[in-house]
Amino acid sequence: MGKKLIIVIALLNILVVVGISFAQISEPTLQTTQVYRFADLTEVEESFATLNRFENGLTAAISTDDLVEGDVYTLWWVNFDEPQNCTDGACSEDDIFLFDNGELVPDGTGNFALNMEQIEAADITIQHAAGGYAVDNSFNTSASLGLGDAPGIVVGNGLDNPFESEIHLVVRTHGEAQVEAFADQISTFGGGCDPIMQPPCVDVQFAVFAPVQ
Repeated sequence: MGKKLIIVIALLNILVVVGISFAQISEPTLQTTQVYRFADLTEVEESFATLNRFENGLTAAISTDDLVEGDVYTLWWVNFDEPQNCTDGACSEDDIFLFDNGELVPDGTGNFALNMEQIEAADITIQHAAGGYAVDNSFNTSASLGLGDAPGIVVGNGLDNPFESEIHLVVRTHGEAQVEAFADQISTFGGGCDPIMQPPCVDVQFAVFAPVQ
């Protein structure tokens, strides 16, 4: 049995334990999908993500590769609770950020301007899921999210519709581990970066789960 498979099985076993309170309310709906690079939208080979949906929350696991060994990474929930309101029927970055001629619009602080109209229309929440560092160029982690859970929210009001939401898992790099900033690096959107949306803080990979109802 390969090392990566053993790690994934361990993560899924953790999720079974974490999800017991969810399972008591409803049978889960399991989805599995590939992981992709933001840079060129290519698939990350031998990498995948899973999502379990319950009436009162979500559990997820991701096993991905092609990262920088030892660098810090975070995993983020990006939940589109009203995906039917996404631009052109596809939920993507233009529902979160403002663009001008295909380029992100700066907000005057070194970061990028948020598309608050679309964030509200599609009821988008961006929320911390997990954090750690890459081992052998790989990042393997799991997370759970309950209805309306507030900790770690960057924007939005929390998860409302576990089955009807389009769920994106986003892997974000924070560069090399910094002793004094490590706690922030693994738990905040801009940990280790100033401005928070500039390198080394960059979204590098993602997985998408379509609604099931």
